[in-house]
Amino acid sequence: MSKNNEMPLLEHLSELRKRLTVMVVANVVVAMLLFNVAGKIMAYLLAINPGMELVYISPSELLIVYIQISFIASFILCSPINIYEIWAFLEKGLYKKEKIYVLVSLFFGLICFIVGVIFCYKMVLPITLQFFVRIAIEEVSAMISVKSYTNFVNVMLLSFGVVFEMPVIIFMLTKLNIIKPEFLKKNKGSIIILIFIFAAIITPPDVVSQTMLAVPMILLLELSIFISVLVDKRNKKKQMN
Repeated sequence: MSKNNEMPLLEHLSELRKRLTVMVVANVVVAMLLFNVAGKIMAYLLAINPGMELVYISPSELLIVYIQISFIASFILCSPINIYEIWAFLEKGLYKKEKIYVLVSLFFGLICFIVGVIFCYKMVLPITLQFFVRIAIEEVSAMISVKSYTNFVNVMLLSFGVVFEMPVIIFMLTKLNIIKPEFLKKNKGSIIILIFIFAAIITPPDVVSQTMLAVPMILLLELSIFISVLVDKRNKKKQMN
């Protein structure tokens, strides 16, 4: 292979490295700044605690929790930068129409992620945590570490944020003719089974959390099929014209 043929690939990899460097530096710097207010962020996570007595079982546990919280909050706050860098890398290899579709998907994907996080924080987590408190028995004292509590809350928040992006992903795949509504309708039963398996994998091992994630996913699947049908009809009309 000649040097001229290698240059585009080398330039592509150099561009990717530059974009990833910007994203990593931005997220790390913001995380370092947010570490000073990690206690206040932690207060929001504790605000939904229905009365669980939390403890820490190692000297460094609170420090580790604060670092985790700082990086998660940094990732959320830096999402516009992350999205821009992803877009700046992808748009050079896309056609004009594809650029519009990707840009719209990234924008609405961010909105859907935020909606999913808020829905989980306001609706799902309070119900789930209260359920855990109700099934406690007097003979067994709860010794819940602050790390396990925050890990549970963070996993739930991030899981719902990702799951709520399903309609956007289906929109994008249908618009690019990668997936068809007929495929979704035909395999809906199998997809629902996969949804419950997915919910069991990414949520803590309890039926309540798994159900609270699986049910919205099924509703989002129905919405995604509806969106896919509309987009597919529009694609066919354009092809006919």
